[in-house]
Amino acid sequence: MEKLLQVEKLETEFTKDKQKIKILHGVTFSIKKGEVLGLVGESGSGKSITSLSIMKLFKGTSGEISAGKIQFRDQELTTKSESDMRKIRGKQIAMIFQEPMTSLNPVMKIGEQLMEPIRLHLGLTDKQARQHAISILKKVGIPRADEILHEFPHQLSGGMRQRIMIAMAISCNPQLLIADEPTTALDVTIQAQILDLIKKLQKTEDMSVLLITHDLGVVAEMCDRVVVMYAGRVVEEADVFELFESPKHPYTKGLINSVPKLGQQKDRLDSIKGNVPDPSNLPKGCKFAPRCIEALPICFQEEPAEIIFENGRSCSCWLYEQERGGIHV
Repeated sequence: MEKLLQVEKLETEFTKDKQKIKILHGVTFSIKKGEVLGLVGESGSGKSITSLSIMKLFKGTSGEISAGKIQFRDQELTTKSESDMRKIRGKQIAMIFQEPMTSLNPVMKIGEQLMEPIRLHLGLTDKQARQHAISILKKVGIPRADEILHEFPHQLSGGMRQRIMIAMAISCNPQLLIADEPTTALDVTIQAQILDLIKKLQKTEDMSVLLITHDLGVVAEMCDRVVVMYAGRVVEEADVFELFESPKHPYTKGLINSVPKLGQQKDRLDSIKGNVPDPSNLPKGCKFAPRCIEALPICFQEEPAEIIFENGRSCSCWLYEQERGGIHV
């Protein structure tokens, strides 16, 4: 299957108090055409920074890509100017942002916000853009679409606003849709509707989707492959079925074990002790070692290399070097 996006050894850093703090450390993954790739990990793992790096959305911040490549089809995005990226954003790569309540401009009507990218990228007249906007709103399941165009965001519910955000994202038929925690702050029923909608649109529009989430239930339902991130690094990558059947990295095991299971009789849910480390004060060796119940002495001294297994899945963990006879403890 053709690769649509290839992220290779990506490093992104921010400047704070005149010091550069690296957030992403050699992040590598790819997305195939028509595939849904899940990017998972706790808050602070670097998931959202990865998506912002792909879109080069650092305006107003000190963020910058310091190394690596982002290949989108035949284009290298890391060398693109801001004006070139504006032509790509919304048309070829679109994004559903994390918070629908604040992502829409509160003083602009829905129609103005929805029609702006349509006019810009598709070159339609106001009348044509309005008709296109109405058809997109209907596609995402919004009733009385022609009336909604004249309303302000505060007049709509959270679920409706999220549908508007999805409508804006797919309005110019992008090849890649980045959905960053698309169901945050929505109730469970609306969450299910939004996920069903994204799944349906992905199939009907033949889009690739990068789904960023910390919810493994969503991953199991939506994704074809999964990339697990921790402290700005990819620690495991696998087919979604393999990941849930036989997780390899201790961090992945901890995430899966922390999900409540139907019929499970436990007073307390399992959890991973500790927190994701501060990017400005990372521990030596494997960054997960201080929280890992399977840690070896070497884990606290040296960072593990990525190991590629026969079926193409990968994992960065000293446990598998030990199994192969690469280290002795």
